[in-house]
Amino acid sequence: MKNKEIVKFLHPFLIKEKRGIIITLFLDLISALIGMTYGYFSGLAMSKVTENAMYVAILILIFNLFLCVINNAFFNRLTTIMSTRISFRIIKNLSFTLYEKVLKLPTKAFEEKTSGELINRVTNDSETITEAISNLLFIAIGFFSKSFILVYIFYHSFFVGMEVLLYLLILYFISSTFNKKLKKLQKEIKKENDSYVAEVNESVRGIRELKALGIYKNITEGLKNIVENLFHKRDKTITYEQNYYAIVDSLGEIFTTVVYVTIILEIMIGRGSYAFLIAMTYYIYTFINLVNRFATFSTQYQKLKVSVERIYEIVNNKLYQDVSYGTYHNLEVTGNIDFQNVTFHYHDNKKKILDDFNLEVKENTKVAIIGKSGQGKSTIFNLLLRFFDVTKGKILLDGIPIEDYDEESLRENISIIRQDPFLFNKTILENFQIIHPHITLKEVRNFCRIALLDDYIMTLPNKYDTKIGEGGVNLSGGQKQRLAIARVLSKNSKIILFDEATSALDNESQEKIIKVIEEISKDHTIITIAHRLSTIIDSDVIHLMENGQIVASGTHSELLKKNKDYQELYKNNA
Repeated sequence: MKNKEIVKFLHPFLIKEKRGIIITLFLDLISALIGMTYGYFSGLAMSKVTENAMYVAILILIFNLFLCVINNAFFNRLTTIMSTRISFRIIKNLSFTLYEKVLKLPTKAFEEKTSGELINRVTNDSETITEAISNLLFIAIGFFSKSFILVYIFYHSFFVGMEVLLYLLILYFISSTFNKKLKKLQKEIKKENDSYVAEVNESVRGIRELKALGIYKNITEGLKNIVENLFHKRDKTITYEQNYYAIVDSLGEIFTTVVYVTIILEIMIGRGSYAFLIAMTYYIYTFINLVNRFATFSTQYQKLKVSVERIYEIVNNKLYQDVSYGTYHNLEVTGNIDFQNVTFHYHDNKKKILDDFNLEVKENTKVAIIGKSGQGKSTIFNLLLRFFDVTKGKILLDGIPIEDYDEESLRENISIIRQDPFLFNKTILENFQIIHPHITLKEVRNFCRIALLDDYIMTLPNKYDTKIGEGGVNLSGGQKQRLAIARVLSKNSKIILFDEATSALDNESQEKIIKVIEEISKDHTIITIAHRLSTIIDSDVIHLMENGQIVASGTHSELLKKNKDYQELYKNNA
C-alpha cells in the first residue's frame, strides 16, 4: 500500500480533528521554537563569561531558565494533553467505524475469517494506527522546527550544515533498507497473532466442552505451537530492530564527533566561535533525539502500514462487498412466502444445494420442512434471511422480491430460533432491552409467560436481573430455547423460523416448546426444520426434501399413508 493511499484512507478520521491538530501543532511549534533558543542563549552566556561579563551571563542564564519553565509548564504540557486526547478520539472513531463495518460483512466473511483476525483488526490494528499518528505529528513539527536550527547552523558554518544534511540523508537510506524487511515480518506477526487470539477465544468459549472431553493437553499443545511461532517471529523482529537502532546510534556518535572536530578546527583557523561550539552541544542533542524518535517511528510505521492495509481491506470492501438492500419499507407484512424456481450453490462450490426449488407458504400457517441431512433445508432459511442470495430464481415476500426490502423491514419481519440460540452474557431483562431499549418488565414477563418460562425465572434469587452467563450457560437447553422464543416474540416478527429448535431437548422441554409454537402460530407464519418428526406432526403442511427439491407434501396423516420415505423417516426419527 502506497503512502498516498494511506493518507487518503486516514484523511476522513484526521479531518474530524482538524481544529485540535492545528492548535496542537501551533503549540508544539511555539514549544520547539522556544526550545531552539536554549542552545543559543547557553552559548551566548558562555561567551559573556569569556569576556568577563559575569552578571550579564547570569542574567542570560536566568532568562533561559525562565523560558524553559514556561515552556515545560505551559506549551509542552498542553501539547501532550491535546495530542493524547486527539489520539483517543481518532482510535474511538476508527475502531467504531471498523466495528460497524465488521457487523455488516456478508455471512461468507465469517466463514472464511477467524474471529481472532476480525477482533484484532478492530482492536489492535486501530490502536497501532493511532499511536503511529500521534508520533508522526510530533516528528513532523520536530523536523519543521529543526529547519530553523539548520538555518542558524548554516549561518555560522557551511561545513557543519552540510554534515547535518549528510547525516539525515544517510539515515534515510538506512531506514528505507531496514523497513522493507520489517514490513514483511510485521505481516507474518499479525497473521500468527490472529491465530493466537482465535484459539484463546475458542478455548474460553468452549471451556466446558474442553474439560468434558479431557482435551486440555491437546488444546494447550496446539496453542503452545502458535505461541512459539509468534515468539520466534517477534524475536526476529526485535533482533532486526535492535540492529537498526545500533546502526542509527553509532551513526549519531560519528556525527557528533565529526561536528565537534569541524567546529574546533574552524576555531583554530579563526572562523569559528566558542559560543557556536557550546550551542551545538545542545543542538546536536536535539537533532539526535529527533533522529532517534524518527528511527523508532520508522519501525512503527511498518506496523502502521500493515494495520492500515488490514483495516482498509474491510472498510473499503476490498475483501467482501457489502450486502445491498432495497428501498421497499414495510414493517407489517402478512407473511406470505413464495420460492420460485430457486437454484443456489456456494461461490466456491458448483454443486447445487437447491435445484429449481419451489415452495409456497401461506400467512398464519404452520409449515414443516423435513429430510435427511445435506438436502438444503437450512439453506432455505439462510436465503430467506439473506445471509446468501439465490443463484437463480427469486423469493417473494408478500409478492415483493426479498432483495427489494430494506434491511430494517427484512430483520423486523423475519426471526429465527436455532437449535443452540445465541444469548448475550447479560441479565435476562437486558437480553430483551437490547432489542427494545424501553421495554418494561411487565411486557417481558408477558412474553416469558407465553414461552412458559416466567414461573421458573421468578424462582431465581435475582429473578429477571439474573445474569445468564456467556452463551446462556446458566440455563438448560429448553430454558434457552424458550427464552429465545420470548425474545423473538418481543420483536413481533410475523415470520418465525425454527431451525432444529427441539432436536437436543428432553421430552418434557420438547412438549413445552411444541405448546409454545402452537400458541404463537395463530398470529404468525411458522416454518420449522426438524429431524424429530414428533415435533411437527400437527403442522398444516409438511414438505419432504431430497436433493435440493421438494419431493412430497401433505399433512402428517397423508404422508404417512402414501409416502414410503416419510414412513421410514417417521419410524427412525419419531
